[in-house]
Amino acid sequence: MSELNKTLHQLTLAQYLLALVFLLGYGTALGSMFGRTGRLRALGLALLAAAGFAALTQPWEHGVLLVLCAIGGVGLFIAVAWAFSAISLSDRWVTAPRASTRPDQSPQLRDAAALVVAGAARAVKRPRRPGTT
Repeated sequence: MSELNKTLHQLTLAQYLLALVFLLGYGTALGSMFGRTGRLRALGLALLAAAGFAALTQPWEHGVLLVLCAIGGVGLFIAVAWAFSAISLSDRWVTAPRASTRPDQSPQLRDAAALVVAGAARAVKRPRRPGTT
C-alpha cells in the first residue's frame, strides 16, 4: 500500500488530465445523454485515456490498479444513489394522511389531497420506456 501511495504522490499533470478524461468519458459512456454512437465514442476515449494513464505510471501495474479503483468508486456511487432512490420510492414510506385536528379542514379536502398524493406516487413508480428521458 505504501508503494501505491508513493505512486500517487508522483503523478504528473499529464496523468491527472488523462485521469480526468477517463472519468468524464466513462461517466458519459454510462449515462444516457447521448445516443449509442456517442456512448461508444466516449467509451473508446475513456479506454484510450485509461491506457495512456497506465502507460505513464511507473510501475504500470499501479496505473491499472488506480483505474480499477476509479471504476469501483463510480460503481459504488451508482449503487448508493440507486439505493437512496429505491428507499425513497418504496411503499412503506408512503403513509395515509393523518386525521386533522384542525376544525377548519373538511373531510372532502383531506380525501382530495389523498387522491392527489396517491396519483403522484403512481406516476413516479411508473416504469419508463427505454430510450426516453
